[in-house]
Amino acid sequence: MLALIAAFAENRIIGNNGRIPWDIPEEKHRFRDLTMGHVIIMGRRTYEEIGFPLPGRETIVISRTRQFNAPHCKTVSSLAQALELAAGQDAFICGGARLYEEALPLADVLYLTEIHGSFDGDTRFPVFDREQYVQTEQTHVAGEIPYTFLTFRRKAMDYPQARAYIAGLTAKKGIVLGLQPMKDVLQRLGNPQDRYPVIHIAGTNGKGSTLEMISSILQAAGYRVGTYSSPAVFDERECWRVNGNMISETDYAAWMTRLRGICDGMQADGQQTPTAFELETVLAFGWMAQQHCDIAVVECGMGGREDATNVLSTTAVSVLTSIGMDHMKFLGDSLEEIARAKGGIIKPGVPAVLQGQSDTVEREIAQICREQGSRLTVVRPEDYAVTHADAHGITLHTKEYPQLAVSLPGLFQADNAATAIAAVQQLEGFAISEHAIRTGLQQVQWHGRMEQICDHPVIVLDGAHNPNAAKRLKEEAQRRWPEGNIIELVGVLADKDFTEVGRLLAPMARQIITVTPDNPRALPAEQLAHCLRAFCADVIPADEVKQALELAEQAADGRPILAFGSLSWLHELRKAVREQV
Repeated sequence: MLALIAAFAENRIIGNNGRIPWDIPEEKHRFRDLTMGHVIIMGRRTYEEIGFPLPGRETIVISRTRQFNAPHCKTVSSLAQALELAAGQDAFICGGARLYEEALPLADVLYLTEIHGSFDGDTRFPVFDREQYVQTEQTHVAGEIPYTFLTFRRKAMDYPQARAYIAGLTAKKGIVLGLQPMKDVLQRLGNPQDRYPVIHIAGTNGKGSTLEMISSILQAAGYRVGTYSSPAVFDERECWRVNGNMISETDYAAWMTRLRGICDGMQADGQQTPTAFELETVLAFGWMAQQHCDIAVVECGMGGREDATNVLSTTAVSVLTSIGMDHMKFLGDSLEEIARAKGGIIKPGVPAVLQGQSDTVEREIAQICREQGSRLTVVRPEDYAVTHADAHGITLHTKEYPQLAVSLPGLFQADNAATAIAAVQQLEGFAISEHAIRTGLQQVQWHGRMEQICDHPVIVLDGAHNPNAAKRLKEEAQRRWPEGNIIELVGVLADKDFTEVGRLLAPMARQIITVTPDNPRALPAEQLAHCLRAFCADVIPADEVKQALELAEQAADGRPILAFGSLSWLHELRKAVREQV
């Protein structure tokens, strides 16, 4: 919580030269009670006027002209540095007009003393939008100098309002690559992302599964682990988790309320405001710091070099999963360009782990590592083998760890598991035992990846939405259903190479039903159906997901149903299947 403490007369801040309000006994007592046990951030003059040191408090003084060396007191040159030093603890801020103006968009609570008289003082207290606050207390004190204590608490959006705010940003801004708005917002928050080490993951496919495996291993080792991944599959809040538990609706709304205030302040200052994804990434960094995570595992949203997550300066390991042609509109139209974009997460001197793949990708990533002075570990398929596979998972054999049970189905999960093991082995300062690795992989859960959600008929979900993922899915589907003749449910986004996805997977189908994902970038079902008819004669566009499921079940007649494509619609299908039970 951030609180502002101010006293003003006729909107002019008071307190110069030891005068009002510090000679009002009630105000001095109230001030000390409010700040007891908390961090207090002060401007230089306020600190000098109140007296120093303040007992029982950690004091941070903002001064560009003087250094204070009193006990329990540190000096910094900006509010951003003060908040970074406060490290997420409750903080009370008092000072002059300039400090209040910077702090006002961040404040959860305003404790104001309004003096009913005219006094010399600092410049005027900044006007604040009272519609954004609720007045929760008012105490009037009569006397020679009458004054009133006022308490205002910022109105928090509720969860639906916070989601609507994000939806509005999505519609307004879309995707904008670049890091400056992220840096500006995080600086105003005191850079919470710098308070814990991070395993940072980029790639085209396998990011989510690898993140879950790494997180599960770290939890099994006894650490408090924050995760940030996207997009959500079955619940909007699953992108933000600590030890597997999603952010609460209350926490999401409270953080988004604060961030909206910061964005209003940025806009007033003429700064570029963040996109919806950027703002939710800031929320992730702030919330994980608030939750006192030992370590975080963070997945890039798109690319790497200019992805919103790439503001991180505490990266402990950079991880690159399978890289293929994806998001060409934003990342480039060659594999070399895309590999360079994703390899942009590699930080100087920080170890990197690469999932073994094409010579083109390995050459580009190796070059980046040489330039950055980063040790590169390449996880190669010849170093491990799958000894068993079924609908519930695989058994992986490596030289170091024979017979590892991995509770995610699909032969391709062997690549992700080996990458996850290599990543945790590169961590410094963390004790990761063989028991933690075995337990973590055995207990890992990740929905929407070769996940069987129904037995009669068999319905399998997979988030394959680009050629790389489609190739892996095809190999797994041919292993499980070598005769083909399956029913496919498909929905994709328009910026994907859906023609190549169709070329790989559509020939296996007896019938295909297409849907339009609930996403601004969705490819319409009719357009996808037209494309897929080049590879399968029987393709039917559906108006909505429930109708698609009904059509698939009618056509199945004992055949399996494979639903794949964008994760943004698979949760609707899962919900529709559950409603039938």
